Amino acid sequence: MSFDWLQYLDLARELYEQAGSSGHRDANLRSSISRSYYATYHKSRQLLKGKWYISVSKGSDAHKQVQEEFIRKKYKNIAENLHFMRINRNNADYKDRYGNIENIARENIWRAKQVLSDLYRL
Repeated sequence: MSFDWLQYLDLARELYEQAGSSGHRDANLRSSISRSYYATYHKSRQLLKGKWYISVSKGSDAHKQVQEEFIRKKYKNIAENLHFMRINRNNADYKDRYGNIENIARENIWRAKQVLSDLYRL
């Protein structure tokens, strides 16, 4: 059975909601940012393959390729949301200092919902 990538968005929401009461507030928020991105990234890859038979590479260029494929298909909103979510995910995963993290986590969850809504309409 294949993994349901939407579970990552559910987890992102839980981590965000629990951040205030957790002893690991920043870790919760950073993980929320990361999981919300990966939920949308993988659902986007699945749609590209399932709808248009586009295989996405498995290397680090895959993230950019997914964005570029949606631009080529004239779905710029999806590409832009994925782009900003990936920047947020990279910052959350690699920056030692990352300000305004609660708002960024909330924004990534919002963007994830937008991407998923757009994908379902295709």
